[in-house]
Amino acid sequence: MQAITVYGSQSEAYHRAFKVFLDHTDQKANARAWLQDLVRSLPSRRVFIDAGAGNGQVTAWFVPSFERTIAIEPNDSLRDELRRACPSAEVIAEPILEAKPSATADLVLCSHVFYYIERAEWMATLDRLASWLAPGGILVVVLQNPGTDCMRMLKHFLAKHFHLSGLAQAIHRERGDAYEVGIDTVPAHVSTPGFDSAYTVAEFMLNLLHLPDPPSRRSLEDYVRAHFREQAGTFRFSCHQDFLRIRRRS
Repeated sequence: MQAITVYGSQSEAYHRAFKVFLDHTDQKANARAWLQDLVRSLPSRRVFIDAGAGNGQVTAWFVPSFERTIAIEPNDSLRDELRRACPSAEVIAEPILEAKPSATADLVLCSHVFYYIERAEWMATLDRLASWLAPGGILVVVLQNPGTDCMRMLKHFLAKHFHLSGLAQAIHRERGDAYEVGIDTVPAHVSTPGFDSAYTVAEFMLNLLHLPDPPSRRSLEDYVRAHFREQAGTFRFSCHQDFLRIRRRS
């Protein structure tokens, strides 16, 4: 039986599927609005660190708001795009646990990176990220909310489950004297007029993770029709995001 398409993050298939996702979701717009409100609330906007900056699309949103931007991205091909998108940013090629930014930051952002970090290293990674905060600075870690339709699909096919609530509780328990901790959930949905684009987005979501044993195309098609189809023949599924906020006490 034919398996779903598996592709790398630098392939044409990935970029095509990513465009279909962006064309049919409000996730990016809603995330940007939440982050812009946060940036406006900061008492100081000297340094911004984007940890796992990827191709620099999100980084570029906030470069004009800060005196200085530091972007951390260990992927060689993504760094080329990052430098083009954010030519004024200082780019660091090491992964988070090895990176040594040259300044502390008023905002540290780590968006959709923890999927690719072993769970045993989550707390160490969070500690490293928080260590880059200036007094009063805020670290924001972003993942999809575990209760979304997309995350339930990942759990169904890949037995993977991601949530930030346990991490928030751990840092509050172990580092509560140094940090203020909270989580905001920002709603978002994928809405498509027909099956083909809904299937493409679902396949794209599964490709966010390593797929050593990809499910069959038929099983994913059946899942999309059974769980995401509306009565009018359109398709809609949730992809809400959790924003873990960690503020270093002054």
